[in-house]
Amino acid sequence: MERLPLVPTLTEAVHRYREQFPALLRVIALPALAHAVVLSVWYRTTQEDQLLVIFLWAVQGFLMTLAAISCHRVILLGAESVPSLGASGTTARDWRFIGIAAALFVVTNLLLQFATLAIFIPLGLLKPGLVPPGSEWTLPIARIAALPALYVACRYAICLPAMAIDRPLPPKEAWLRTRGHGMRLLLLIGVSPWLLHFIQRSLAGSFSSSADYVVAGNVLLWLLLPLEIALLSICYRRLG
Repeated sequence: MERLPLVPTLTEAVHRYREQFPALLRVIALPALAHAVVLSVWYRTTQEDQLLVIFLWAVQGFLMTLAAISCHRVILLGAESVPSLGASGTTARDWRFIGIAAALFVVTNLLLQFATLAIFIPLGLLKPGLVPPGSEWTLPIARIAALPALYVACRYAICLPAMAIDRPLPPKEAWLRTRGHGMRLLLLIGVSPWLLHFIQRSLAGSFSSSADYVVAGNVLLWLLLPLEIALLSICYRRLG
C-alpha cells in the first residue's frame, strides 16, 4: 500500500486553500465575528467567574466547529455546497459533527493527561526539582508527551471531514483506513498546526501593545484555520 505522500498532500492543500480562499473567507466570516464578540467579553471576565469562562470556552469551540464544517464542505464539495453564511448548527449533520469533534477532544485530552503524568511523575520521583514548574524544559517535554495522544487523534480525525460531507465513517473503519499512514498524518495534521500557530504568534508579536497583539493574533488565527482544515480534508480524500 502506497503511503500518504507528504509534499503532494501539503501542496494540494495549499492549492485548494488559495483557490477557494474567497469562499472560505465567506463561510468563516460570521463565526469569526461572533468569536471576536466572545473574546471581548472574555477579556473583561475575571478568572473567578469559572462558569462564565467555561461557557465562553464552549461557545468558542462551537464557533470553530461550525467553521470547520463549512471549510470541509468547500474544500471537498465546492463553494456551492455551503449556505452563504456557512453552517448554521441547526442540522443533524452539524450536531453529529460536533459530537464527533467533542468526543475526539475528550479522548485526546485524557490520553494527553495520562501521557504527561507518565513522563513528569517519574522525572519528579527520580530527581525532585529536575523540571520545576515554569522551567524552559516544561513546554518541550509537554510537547513530546502530547505526540502519542496526537497520533491517536490523527488516526481518527478523518471521521470529521467524512461527516461534514454526509459520508459517516465508523471509528473502526477510520482506524483501519489510516493503518500505515499514522506518522504521516501526525506530521500533516498534528505537528503542522503547531508550526502555523508559531507563525501566528511570531507575526502577532511584532505589535507592541497587548490589544494589537490580541487583534492581530485572532485575525491570523481565522486566516490560517481554513488551511489547517484543508490539510485534513485532503488527507481524508487521499485515503478514501
